[in-house]
Amino acid sequence: MKRLIVSNIFYSLIEKFVLIGFQFITSIIIIRNLPREDYGIIGVVAGYFVFLNLLNISMESIILRDHKNYEGKEKEILSNFLIFNIIKSMIFLFFAIVLSVLLINMFEKIEFIYSIFSITTLLIAESLVAPFVIYFTAKFNQQLVTKISIAKATLNLLLTIGLFMYPTLEYILIKDIFVSFFYVSVWFYLVYKYLDFSLYYLSLKEFDFQFIKKSFFGFSLWSHLIGSVTNFIYKSDTFFLSMFVGLTTIGNYNIALNSANIANIIPGILGYQNGVALSHVKNDIKKAKRITIQFLKLSFLIGIVTLLGFYLFGNYYIYLITGEYNEDIYFYMMCIVTGLVIVKTFASPFSAYLTIIFDIKEYFVNVILKISIFSTIIYLIGAMLEGTNGVAIGNIIIGIMFFMLTLKNFIIEVRNV
Repeated sequence: MKRLIVSNIFYSLIEKFVLIGFQFITSIIIIRNLPREDYGIIGVVAGYFVFLNLLNISMESIILRDHKNYEGKEKEILSNFLIFNIIKSMIFLFFAIVLSVLLINMFEKIEFIYSIFSITTLLIAESLVAPFVIYFTAKFNQQLVTKISIAKATLNLLLTIGLFMYPTLEYILIKDIFVSFFYVSVWFYLVYKYLDFSLYYLSLKEFDFQFIKKSFFGFSLWSHLIGSVTNFIYKSDTFFLSMFVGLTTIGNYNIALNSANIANIIPGILGYQNGVALSHVKNDIKKAKRITIQFLKLSFLIGIVTLLGFYLFGNYYIYLITGEYNEDIYFYMMCIVTGLVIVKTFASPFSAYLTIIFDIKEYFVNVILKISIFSTIIYLIGAMLEGTNGVAIGNIIIGIMFFMLTLKNFIIEVRNV
């Protein structure tokens, strides 16, 4: 199994490094061509979508844990998850329309509708293919997932070049519709090729509500809530800032926020593959502990290197993206990166162990729920008293609290074994 884990990580690294390069170029094109106020609109919408994301339930996340139980029933299982995601997408679309009306009236800018439906289109596309992505990853076929992801990123980059001629949020929406259609089409073709699965198998009459219900309350609900709250910690900054500062200021902070997200790439790979590895040994505590220790050592090293890299080269990184040296953006980015490293490298191996090996519901109640309340208070007070500086520093405070709560619960669970 070690060889399969290494292969999964290898192809994940290839995927992420290619995506880093493409995203870097894409970010430069978007930031340098869009007015800073329009980029602020993207930031505000992303902040509000943190709350809409509560509807984006990833029912298929249980595949990562129980994929061995689905052998011989792949079509039936994938069909159930896909029908659920189609229904979910319709509900999501309705609330996106409501949010469009709300933000257009609040800010008196029609451009909000383009940004909202751009993000909505991408989320629906990801939702439609999510069961396939997780299934193939859990079956150690990361190579296929990587190829499709790189093809999607390549098309996205090529179409983003169009911003030089049409620097508008409306063009970004059109681009995202094309990319999403391509992404979904390729996945459905390949799933048909490898699993002989097609839309023919989708039927509401055959929809197993009891299976979905069991998956939902047994694992997916808590996995989704954990993901939503974690997303809230990372991306709700702009929501709180929108209450106290203008769109141009939010645009600057959003540059820092998106620039810092690169620090999440490699830790994100390790965290995900850590979960895959633990899912194969969840009944063997000794092996699970060994895997956790190995991932912890590697994550710690990557975290230190990441912080050092951003500290030394962060200003040059900002210059490459924006075409100017901006100490404010650099400060915001360093605070956000520090918080990300604490959560996604130092705490991540403990989080994976608690969610896969122990009770995911307890992890949500004892760690995630508490940190969500704490984050809301810190972000709100920070934005109200110090604006962007307060919210930026809040990332570090929240990261430290997240690590302390996770480590505390990990120690308690290990001692009880």
